[in-house]
Amino acid sequence: MNMTNIELPYIEKNRTRHGVMRYYLRIAGQRICRLPDDIESEDFAKAYWKARNTVRPLVEDTGPKPISRQVKPGTFRWLCMEYMRSHEFTTLDITTQTRRRHIMESMWQEPLKAGDERTFADMPLQHMDVTNLEVLRDRKKETPFAADERLKVLRQVFDTAHNGKPITPNIARMVKPFRAQTDGHDTATPADLERFIAHHGTGSKATLYLAIQMYTGLRVSDLAALGPQHRRKDAFRFRLFKNRNRTPVDIDITIHPILEAVLVTHKTTGPTYLVTEFGKPFSVKGLGNRISDWWTQAGMPHLTSHSVRKGLATDVAHNEATDSMLEAMFGWRDSKTSKIYTRNAERSRLARQTVERINWDGVGSQLLPIDEAENG
Repeated sequence: MNMTNIELPYIEKNRTRHGVMRYYLRIAGQRICRLPDDIESEDFAKAYWKARNTVRPLVEDTGPKPISRQVKPGTFRWLCMEYMRSHEFTTLDITTQTRRRHIMESMWQEPLKAGDERTFADMPLQHMDVTNLEVLRDRKKETPFAADERLKVLRQVFDTAHNGKPITPNIARMVKPFRAQTDGHDTATPADLERFIAHHGTGSKATLYLAIQMYTGLRVSDLAALGPQHRRKDAFRFRLFKNRNRTPVDIDITIHPILEAVLVTHKTTGPTYLVTEFGKPFSVKGLGNRISDWWTQAGMPHLTSHSVRKGLATDVAHNEATDSMLEAMFGWRDSKTSKIYTRNAERSRLARQTVERINWDGVGSQLLPIDEAENG
């Protein structure tokens, strides 16, 4: 799961015996209400803030000391407000805007140091340095992904410019990530896929989902929409859901013969390949929850849809797919992500080729039993 929403205060998390995470709003020791299951959705953000607003007195009584209502020019909060007015921010999807705004607001309320009544909101930019940003990062050290999400947002904030000129030097780029970059998802292996198929059966809806993802690598948001209307002869052609309003990406994925054979065995009467028990298309949230259930039922609750996407990228990279190939299939706009997979695969190939060249002038044969050495 993306850990960005760890920044939202007053959220209680409980995992069910089926491995599904449930979320609740809890303020001043009171459980106010249950929140939507998809913490990454716009519905979650709307429900959260609606509930927060209905219990505002509780929040005001238990929350940190309020920051000044007046935004002082040249302060950290002022820079954040400038960023939120920028083209870079306003062209983001509304869900991404909401997450980043919550992260910024949480940092405004942070005290400069333990016991200090002053907050980062009103700190003059001229006094902010790398040490201050490291403090903001490290206060999330118990949740490393949230720590790095803070740093990611800080880098965007300090990149804000007026008329093409930076407002202030981007000191955030001098701060190292809290941990090595990873998205936190396990990578699905061929053995995991075999186990999933064996559990659900080849004719199941679960295995139809898996087949589509194994041979397309699509995100859940695209799996929920994919259907016959996207087919052009022997390929799927469509615009990816992610960043569709900001930096749209159109992709063309050839239909693998195995996927073709699977699709033939599943009758499709609606606009999408994956449908609910009532024959209706899944919502993105609904499909995400269903996929999580399928993996849990197969005894692998630690795996997700993204695990299969990572597994596919790993598989093709180890079979000598280039950066450009991965970028074309997965819709990545630069080589930063593709190089994660091709670099690891290249290391493996080079290491194997190097091992094949070890000679030691035949000394290694002395490590073997006599009969094996003679036959070798």
